[in-house]
Amino acid sequence: MNERAIHFGVLSYGGVGHLNSLVSLSRRLVARGHRVTFFQRPELEALVRQSGLEFSSIGATPPPTEVGHTRSGLADLRHRLKRITDEIGILLRDAPDVISDAGIHALLIDEIVLPGTTLAELLQLPYVLISTSVPHNFGWTVPRSLSQCDNPVSHFERVRKHLLQVSVFRMPGPVRWKLDRCRRQHGLGPICDLPKVFPALAHIATLPACLDFPRSTQGINFYYTGPFVDESVRPLVDFPRDRLDGRPLIYVSLGTARKIQPSTFRIIAEACDGLGLQVVMSLGGRRDPAMLADLPGNPLVVREAPQLELIKMAALVINHAGINTVLETLTEGKPMIAIPITHDQPALAARLCWLRVAEVIPEKRLSAATLRSAVLRVLGDPRYAEVARGIQQKINSDRGLDRAVEVIEKRLSIHHDLSLGRSRRG
Repeated sequence: MNERAIHFGVLSYGGVGHLNSLVSLSRRLVARGHRVTFFQRPELEALVRQSGLEFSSIGATPPPTEVGHTRSGLADLRHRLKRITDEIGILLRDAPDVISDAGIHALLIDEIVLPGTTLAELLQLPYVLISTSVPHNFGWTVPRSLSQCDNPVSHFERVRKHLLQVSVFRMPGPVRWKLDRCRRQHGLGPICDLPKVFPALAHIATLPACLDFPRSTQGINFYYTGPFVDESVRPLVDFPRDRLDGRPLIYVSLGTARKIQPSTFRIIAEACDGLGLQVVMSLGGRRDPAMLADLPGNPLVVREAPQLELIKMAALVINHAGINTVLETLTEGKPMIAIPITHDQPALAARLCWLRVAEVIPEKRLSAATLRSAVLRVLGDPRYAEVARGIQQKINSDRGLDRAVEVIEKRLSIHHDLSLGRSRRG
């Protein structure tokens, strides 16, 4: 048991990748003798509790998306911004009492939980920021020399991307206005002053240092730790292992977003057809495999897959440059083909291209011919696998989970000693 046990509250975004990382970190903290309670929407309670963690409900389950109803352009942007600003108001209205009643000593805040740092300041709780992807304060701009890693975009798409790149570091336009209005109602100053008046004890990034571009400074109390991967927290997945036939395996995972077009999977299947490979495609739990029953080469298509197990077996992983799949692939020392689509994915893909551990084909430039050539290059050139194994060694030596726990405990211990000293002097 840790002599100075802490009751942590976790404010996490509800996406699978964010939850997997923060659940893994929380379980390691519990193993060190601490308590951890997640504060999240009620529909995520079962997932958190089955990992052996405590849970307290805040906010409300968002209304289901209407079947067949889609928005585009300005209407979609307005809808998404309204949803973000509504969630800010709900959390700042409901969460303070719930967190206070739980007896929380410190907060672990996912950087894209926008009201998180405001809640910490309001409740005067020490907090640690967690970046589960490329930290937003680094920016998601792709270097001009690696512009081939990004999708071509219109002026409106650039504006949309800017307005929706939201985190505690970047809250442009209506998002910042909403948060500052809420802060004024609670007697707090503007959010831009928070890093000076109530800074984080630490800012931890699951991005390994070896996967980032060289930079002269990362900010005060910034720590690269590497990924938080814990195989024991992954749910069991019903997977037809008897259909694996021993051919070199290509594992395809394009994340859990519904926006991936079926045509993308068809292009991948066509590109790999006839190469003597077995292709396994995971649909991220969001689609019915029956809709892809007639793909070229008869790949094995499943709604969900035991991803960590399949990555270990794979000769090559084709992914969307999502941070979790990328880090899990590199943790196993496997080369990749990245098809970045949106958000942070082009920025991460640019890093993979720069390190020469992956071939990168943005979705809007994807074709069966270009992908087939990339598959042959990666499988035919041993340097891709060599680089991947070198990164694997660095990630393993970083001990991401253990390093993160060490940082959190050390920074909280320093904070406790300073607070105790101030109280004695007072």
